[in-house]
Amino acid sequence: MTRIPSLAAIFAAVLFTAATAQTTAPQTTAPQTPPAPKASQPSVAAPATKPTTAVAPSATAPATSPPAATTATLSPDCTQTADRAKAITACTAAIKDAGKDKGGLAAAYQARAAAQAADGKAREALADLSQALYAEPTNAALWTKRADVRAGLGQHFRSAVDYSVALKYAPNTIAALLGRGDQYRRLGALPKAIEDADAVIKLDPKSAAAYANRAYAEQRYGRDEPALKDAEEAIKLDPKAALAYAARGFAKLKTDKQGALSDLKKALEIDPKLDAVNDALKKLSS
Repeated sequence: MTRIPSLAAIFAAVLFTAATAQTTAPQTTAPQTPPAPKASQPSVAAPATKPTTAVAPSATAPATSPPAATTATLSPDCTQTADRAKAITACTAAIKDAGKDKGGLAAAYQARAAAQAADGKAREALADLSQALYAEPTNAALWTKRADVRAGLGQHFRSAVDYSVALKYAPNTIAALLGRGDQYRRLGALPKAIEDADAVIKLDPKSAAAYANRAYAEQRYGRDEPALKDAEEAIKLDPKAALAYAARGFAKLKTDKQGALSDLKKALEIDPKLDAVNDALKKLSS
């Protein structure tokens, strides 16, 4: 069985990545390999012990989005979205023209990463965002964007680390807290997932995603009553919150099998990629 990294390991990786980010690599026109935490990607599994009461991080700063990445002037061809191949070509030229201008390099790499991602080239987008971070290593928006790409690639541990670095530079950023909480949940670090959801709800009491993520994490920890309450709130805020239907469905299994089946089917209808729900429905129908 693949081991889940301890919270201490995650914290150590965050410190390593944040420290490494302080030193920028020399910029050339050829991409370089950025530093990354030396950790294998763990499988999702529930922790062996029950958590203590989760304490949400303090939320003294206002809810904000990450600071925008640099907005150096780029050609319209590089930033347009109609022709991705043309955008990639134009951004590649902008990278060469930028020379040692860190702001220009970061903007061009970020724009090319957006075009790569839109074209389904996630790994190329990841490489470009890493180059952008070499140019602007303290830019929280870039760390958040790279974390998003890592999450899409299933790199849950490294994604959580990137979100953590983003939060180091821009605390109380809702997008990063939501993203990290989701990755913690997938990693089985449920107390941390609950903490991040708590923090988001403090900052934005109308966040359906935070209620849904907290509901699912609570249910996996056997806290069916709080999970049901949070799931109801998430669905009220967003009737298409698939994770909330999944959490409510699992929480109902012991007391209302028909209601559970209905919720689980609804969750899968909204998001067919919910593998745990699909597996549960197969077992229930067999």
